[in-house]
Amino acid sequence: MSTIEKRIKKFYRKPIPNDITFTEMISIAKHFGCEVKEGTNHAHVVHRPSGTIIPIPRHGNTVGEAYIKQLKKLFDSIKEES
Repeated sequence: MSTIEKRIKKFYRKPIPNDITFTEMISIAKHFGCEVKEGTNHAHVVHRPSGTIIPIPRHGNTVGEAYIKQLKKLFDSIKEES
């Protein structure tokens, strides 16, 4: 199993994990064809074909549960399109 497959499996496990790091989130988003624009206090995950932009604030090194839910919805819709 490759690293990205392990990260995706961790991302989709239930209950929603609270230990997804920004580095993991960025690699998963790029795997699904999204752009990630990083700032000092936040990052934006952009999926141009659907016009979706998800701002994700940085509070430490992990991604909040609410933002993981939003990203899951986006990634699921990208999977359905493929």
